[in-house]
Amino acid sequence: MTNKATSKTKPGHTRDALASLKTLNEVTTALTQSFNLEQTLDEILDRVLDVVGVRIGAIYLLEKERQGLSLVAQRNLPPEVVDEPDGLKSSRMLARHEDLQCKLAGPLRSKGEINGLLFVGDRRSCPILRQDEELLDTICNTMGVFAENVRLYQERTRQLQIERSVIEVTEEVTSELELDRVLPKVMEIAVDLARAEGGVIALLDEERNVIRYPYLHHLPPELADVTVSKGEGLSGQVMVTGETVVIDNYQTYPKAIPAFVEAGLKSVLTVPIVSGERTFGALSVLSIGEAEAFSEREKALLTAVGRQAGIAIENAYLYENMRFYARQITQAQESERRRIARELHDDTIQSLVALSRRLEALVTAEDLSPEQCAADIRQLQAATGEIIKRVRRFSQDLRPAILDDLGLLPTLDELTATMNRHDSLQAEFRVKGEERRLSSEMELTLFRIAQEALNNVRKHADATRVVTTVELTDSAVKMTVEDNGKGFNPPTLTDHPAAAGKLGLIGMHERARLLGGSLVVDSQPGEGTKVIVNVPV
Repeated sequence: MTNKATSKTKPGHTRDALASLKTLNEVTTALTQSFNLEQTLDEILDRVLDVVGVRIGAIYLLEKERQGLSLVAQRNLPPEVVDEPDGLKSSRMLARHEDLQCKLAGPLRSKGEINGLLFVGDRRSCPILRQDEELLDTICNTMGVFAENVRLYQERTRQLQIERSVIEVTEEVTSELELDRVLPKVMEIAVDLARAEGGVIALLDEERNVIRYPYLHHLPPELADVTVSKGEGLSGQVMVTGETVVIDNYQTYPKAIPAFVEAGLKSVLTVPIVSGERTFGALSVLSIGEAEAFSEREKALLTAVGRQAGIAIENAYLYENMRFYARQITQAQESERRRIARELHDDTIQSLVALSRRLEALVTAEDLSPEQCAADIRQLQAATGEIIKRVRRFSQDLRPAILDDLGLLPTLDELTATMNRHDSLQAEFRVKGEERRLSSEMELTLFRIAQEALNNVRKHADATRVVTTVELTDSAVKMTVEDNGKGFNPPTLTDHPAAAGKLGLIGMHERARLLGGSLVVDSQPGEGTKVIVNVPV
């Protein structure tokens, strides 16, 4: 306790030990009956000023996260001291103020650490006795312990709130697959966790290569109509770097979006919205008008929320793809049924009708010579043989019998040979490892993947050569279909490949997944395509 009083006594101001103990007891009672830190300290300040007999007082608390002092209670301070936002500067201004004739300041301590400051004084001369210094010192220590206990209580309460909020985010992500429902809730929770005034979620529209701001919290709704090019603005910067960024003053930020400047954004904390290695957008919380410092804990919390938002978006994209895929598969099945029915009607049935009529004509003919009858029978045999060939080819397209009889490897060999005969492709089939039969499910699934991959080569690749390789080991089967065609940019499963007409790719991925394996499409424009399937055995 620092005493700057200029005289030793003041008439009528001496207090005995009993009065001091009574005052201390009142202070202690007040401190132990409340967990409202600022309200209680405000009440205690009045008691302290009354005890000391002065009219000016202030209590500052240490803000550990922001590493500064905060003025939490004051009486009759000079206006310039109250208006100073920096608590440390405010306390120094008060200590050096020329109008104060007497000043007494003491630290609030708990467990040997300083967590605040008590200041009392007056514009008139007010000698303070040693006894008052000792009393104030005791009060300071009591207030320091109280402040620390309340902070621990508030910290624990805050931690429980954070845990509940994180759990709530996780539950929202796992229970909801509609982005328009889950992301606004995630945005609201993020703003609450950071104790911010507003927030915005920016999403990357990869089809248009622009950034949109569809989800806003306490911001003008017209900002949802704003679009900027990929990489622009604060959100664009975070999407490109994948790093959390804090802007103290958005108004002077070089990449600021004018519409957000006009909305009054001040301090902004922006984290990437990611899932795995994929970046979908950015989540920002912010202050409006006045600057706000974001702590390291808030940065870490928002980063975790950004990951949860990324999972939500990925789940929603996958869900939408699967729904679209299911609809398209249903339509494809119906189209295939119509094709089969049409082919049976227009080809097989018509051929059988014609054969039946020729047989009927042969049976009813009365003047046919044996030679003519034999010639007609040979023609009917030839026609029957053609019908059998077409039906066999039709059956092979649906499911080759060789697959059930001889297995996957002979079937792929035959499929490759057929491509060599009927398509302008140099097709080759290779086997590595010891040849053996696999389970019927695995053989059928790998055949369908190879069939789809080779059909894609034949229809889309403009290739001159394709090599199908099956490598068998004791623990896995690896199948590769590689061509030298024109290649393409493969979409990811969250790029809406179903909507883009990439049903074959989705089907291959799903077939490999059902076997507990994986499928990778390695391709670039002008460099051919390689489809790699790995499945355990």
